[in-house]
Amino acid sequence: MIALLQKKNIAQKSSLFFCGALAVWLLIGCRSVPDQKSVPAPVPSTLAIADDPQAQQEILLAYAKAYPDKISAVEFLNNDWTMLVNGARFYFAAGRFLPEELREQWKEYQPYDFYNYPWVGTAGQRRAAFDYPVYSVGSSFLFDALYVSPAEDDSWDLQEKYSFLGVKMLIHPDIKPLLDRISDRIRIAAQTDPSINEWIAELLTSPPSFGWNWRNIANTNRRSNHSYGTALDLLPKDLKGRKTYWQWDSGDTMDIDAYYTPPEAVVRVFEDHGFVWGGKWDLIDTMHFEYRPEILLLNKYQILNNK
Repeated sequence: MIALLQKKNIAQKSSLFFCGALAVWLLIGCRSVPDQKSVPAPVPSTLAIADDPQAQQEILLAYAKAYPDKISAVEFLNNDWTMLVNGARFYFAAGRFLPEELREQWKEYQPYDFYNYPWVGTAGQRRAAFDYPVYSVGSSFLFDALYVSPAEDDSWDLQEKYSFLGVKMLIHPDIKPLLDRISDRIRIAAQTDPSINEWIAELLTSPPSFGWNWRNIANTNRRSNHSYGTALDLLPKDLKGRKTYWQWDSGDTMDIDAYYTPPEAVVRVFEDHGFVWGGKWDLIDTMHFEYRPEILLLNKYQILNNK
């Protein structure tokens, strides 16, 4: 039943979800906003990559470290940094990450975002993010190649049924061993932390939660990590008045203390295994975890050996 529900894409979040917390103006092509003088200055990006070959190399090396079985051969070719993704050569292409045959058309695409994690800013900057969200849409070529999922049917065929702490979903097989380790560590931590037991008990009241769900990030043409089965949403059936996703509440509440949040120890376990948590984005999404080890590495996190 869960497979059918997810295949039909009936979740309310499908039309609203924004997977990336884009707190920065990165490179070019970001959406302009009205009355910019009234908007606080954006938080600086993790890396200034527009014209810095050293920073560009650091990004590609982070990808190679994050996905060692899929990405290799980082080298400078044809006046650009490149890497092999499952055997296909990808070019940095001014932050667009394009296959060789498209690199000359880089202006037709927008750049990837390499954001600060966790997001740190003032209340005014949070309000600006809520009122004027900035979308850097990029393209899907890189992650399509990374997860061998250029189309919905390709991705669907790879998904596996999985139960995370008793919550059923569909996931990509690449993250199954990671979630196994995460759930083991969470259960061990729960033996001495009552708040984790309470969190797990709340999860067990949930209807089937979403792992795989083929769709684009809201207001972009780039696929959500849910499309590959490398993101999961964890929340109880009854939020008890708490918030969880910034767009569901029209941005009325910016205080993270008003949001449903997993215990800090749970978030740390996920981060140790390469997952970022949406509660640390400027556009708050506290139910959401996604596998983005390259973001953590670029922000100087230490990730456990996930092999």
